[in-house]
This record gives sequence, structure tokens and C-alpha cells, in this order.
Amino acid sequence: MSVLIVGGGIGGLAAAVALRRVGIPVKVFERAPDIHEIGASISVFSNAVKALRAMGLEDQVLSLAPELTRVSFLSPSGQTLASTDVHAISQACGAASIMVHRADLQRTLLEALDPDQVNTGKECVGVTQDATGVTVHFVDQTQVRGEVAIGADGIRSTVASSLFGEGKLRYAGYYCYRAIAETPSIPMNEGIWILLPGIQFALLPEVRPGETYWGFCRNSPAGRAAAYTERDHSAHLRSIAGQLPGNLGEMVAGTDMDSVFVDDVYDRRPRRRWGRGRVSLLGDAAHPTTPTFGQGACTAIEDAVVLADSLRHAKDPVTGLRSYETARRRRTARMTRLSWRAGKILQYEHPALVWWRTVSMSMRASQWNADRILRWFLRHNVPTLDHATSVLNSTSEL
Repeated sequence: MSVLIVGGGIGGLAAAVALRRVGIPVKVFERAPDIHEIGASISVFSNAVKALRAMGLEDQVLSLAPELTRVSFLSPSGQTLASTDVHAISQACGAASIMVHRADLQRTLLEALDPDQVNTGKECVGVTQDATGVTVHFVDQTQVRGEVAIGADGIRSTVASSLFGEGKLRYAGYYCYRAIAETPSIPMNEGIWILLPGIQFALLPEVRPGETYWGFCRNSPAGRAAAYTERDHSAHLRSIAGQLPGNLGEMVAGTDMDSVFVDDVYDRRPRRRWGRGRVSLLGDAAHPTTPTFGQGACTAIEDAVVLADSLRHAKDPVTGLRSYETARRRRTARMTRLSWRAGKILQYEHPALVWWRTVSMSMRASQWNADRILRWFLRHNVPTLDHATSVLNSTSEL
């Protein structure tokens, strides 16, 4: 069997690594001229680390950054509202949790593949299929034939559009700034969330030595992020910086504007179907979610392992894809719903709602519920991938 993956991001590369590990020939097609990522952080929680373990990459990934041991939520004055012992929960769930530079994780996945398995500068314009296989069509008027196609091409997936038409995205009600800055003098293993009216500010230190990731989400009508100019960025960041405690404001105001990335936040209501015939979806193409819990890339990495396991054990490719989708839909749909609801709470702006959030987050019941949700995310296990030959593997060459 041969698998064609459209999209060379975290999900697409992880799927290629997982498929290669079980002996299924695979090719990745990325529209960008080279594999690169924006300078931002990515969460790799225990559930994703265990999936990377199944691919044989756990040690490499854990060497990229220090363990994330705690996440704390603070008021604008710096008062701790709630704090979660991520280390204890991660250990109970079977693996450490870390925050890494996205480009470092992507490079680790890329290095686990052969150079000829990844093709850049190949923008997909559609996918067609028949009884014996699939054809991926590219903007340069070339095409490639395989037995299975996987759309790992993001929230505005061309592959998904080929299957289901243009899907309607759901605007979360806020946009997000993200950037890398020099690490201030804060604990290097602790993630910090500062809750302002209509704004949640996140700080994740040491994604690389001496480098901190920061980001904030701010309530706004859709389309506002795209309207900002570089001049607007500077003035806007200064206004946010003035509301942050300690030396965090100086860090934000002093960030190099070239490292700042801003976009509106969208997700999509959970799909009932991810695929048809010999084509399916993975990661944001299948189940885009808001960034509240930092599980977007984690679930894409989980998808990758389940996809490989389902295809190698199925009697035919179509059965394997439907088995994969069935195994993944319920979990990812719940993640999307939980993230949407929690994001709304963290973005409260009305004074009465902000007061209620401040009071409730300090309650023992709220802390218990937050820990319970995190455990549910992190304790998930994926199948073990060994080097055994897939029952569907043949002498097919891509």
C-alpha cells in the first residue's frame, strides 16, 4: 500500500514517521518551498509524548526543552488564582510534558524520514479517487497516484474541500498574538497565565535556552487581526504591556516585531465524517480546535499513530481509514468542545463575569475539575508501533 500525505506540518510529518515505522510506503507533499515554521512554541503534553514514544522519538523530543512542571493562573496584580502540578499529573499519566519551539519539533520529525519522502513546493488543488486508488493534483499541473490520501493541510484544508466542499469555520471571538522573546527572570519550568478583562496572556519559558514564548488572546470582531500594520503592533503591544505585572510588560514591549505573529482564532464544529473511500483527514484538517488547552498538535500526533496502526491491521485501505476515524472522532470532538467553552471563560470581559471567574478559580472544586480535565487529556494511550510488516504492505512503490 502507498499513502500520499498532503501537508508537511507537525501532523503530516508525524503521520509519515508513524507509517514508515510500520512499513507502509509514504510520501509527503508540502506547498511551501521548504519545511519551516513560525517562531512559536508548541505544547507536547504526556499524551503526545507517548505517541512519539510509539514512533521511537520520545528521547529526541524530550531533549529539546525542560519539563513543564506547573501551570499557574494569575490576576493582573500577580496574585495566584489557581495552580496545577503538571509534573505530578504527567508522571501519573506515563510521560513528561514539555513546551518546545515548533520548528525544533518539526525538524525532529523531518529527520526521522528519508529526504525523498518529503516533496516541497507542491500545492495541492484537489484529490480524486476511483476503485483502485487516489490521485493528488497540484497547481503546477502535475499529479501523483497512490492507494490512500491523507489531508493534513490545516484548518482550510484543500483535501477536505475536495471531499465535502467549503466547510464553515467558527470564529472564537478573539485573535491571538504570539512571539519569542528573551527569557525574563521567572521559573524556567512554569507556565504562567495572566487573566485580564477580555485578555488571557500566556508565558512559557525556556522553549529554547534563553528564549521565552509569550502570547495573548484578545476579544475582537473577526478580521481585526488582519488589519493591523507593523506600526499598530507596536502601539498595541505597549498598551497590553502596561497591564502586566512585574517585568513581563518590559519583555512584551521590547519584543522584536519581526518575531510577532498575529491571527484570528477559529475552530470548526466537530465533523460527523472525516473521509470518503480512500481519502481521510488528520489534525487541524479533521478537528481544528481553539488553543486553550494546547492540544492541537498533541491530538494530531495521536492521530498519526492511530492511522498507522489502523492501516496496518485492516483487510483493505478503506476499512483501515474508517477504523481510524471511528477511533479518533469521539475524543477529538470532546476536546474541541471543552476548549471552546474554557476559552470563553478565560476571555470574560464583563466586570461581573471577571469577578465570578476570579472567585470560582480559587475554589477547591474548580481546581479539582481543572486537574480532572488535564488528566483526561494526558492519560490517553495510543497503540504501540513496532517494525513488523504491515498486512497491507506490498511491493508498491510511490
